[in-house]
Amino acid sequence: MPARIAGICGLAAFVTFNIGWIAGGLAQPSAYSFANDDISDVGAVTADSSWIQNRIGANLTGLLVVLLALGLWWALSPYVLGRLGAAALLVAGAGFLLDGFFQLDCRGIDTGCTNDSWHSHAHKINSGIIGVAAFAAPVILAFAFRRIPAWRDSWLPSLFTLPAFVVAGIVFSAVGNGASMRAVDVVFSLWIAFVSVRLLQKGDRPAAS
Repeated sequence: MPARIAGICGLAAFVTFNIGWIAGGLAQPSAYSFANDDISDVGAVTADSSWIQNRIGANLTGLLVVLLALGLWWALSPYVLGRLGAAALLVAGAGFLLDGFFQLDCRGIDTGCTNDSWHSHAHKINSGIIGVAAFAAPVILAFAFRRIPAWRDSWLPSLFTLPAFVVAGIVFSAVGNGASMRAVDVVFSLWIAFVSVRLLQKGDRPAAS
């Protein structure tokens, strides 16, 4: 995967990810709350225009993040930490892609909502995997960047992504659980955009060169 194409894919992922939950949320009835309700609800089987989140916010975003991860794998080779960080990002991207297929049965605003189907359980497991990979990727890549002279100026911004997750989650929890989740997701998407820009700037040469 050429680095420049991967970087463009990463920037596109920033756009598609945020289009998914924003436009998908706006398509829901007034009872749906950005502050209190889960992002996953807008992709549920009973959601209005669930394709927005599932096809754009999940499937397309996941594919774009996977391509970004492949570009990072090439650009940071042969450094082991670089490859591990790229692999963690690839896992997150694959999780996003699968998220569009593993739908919840219903939204929290739906009467008698239980979410007990196999795909609802798969969605919950997949969400946990995405969370771990999304937290791990910036940290692993931060220490990889620190060891690579050409990327060293990127290591602190990547490392600070982790405390940014925590701060954003705590601050916006005062608004609601949904707002807290969205704030953390936006921080992750901003980090995706940052890494994508850096990849575009570095070009197609492997780090070892």
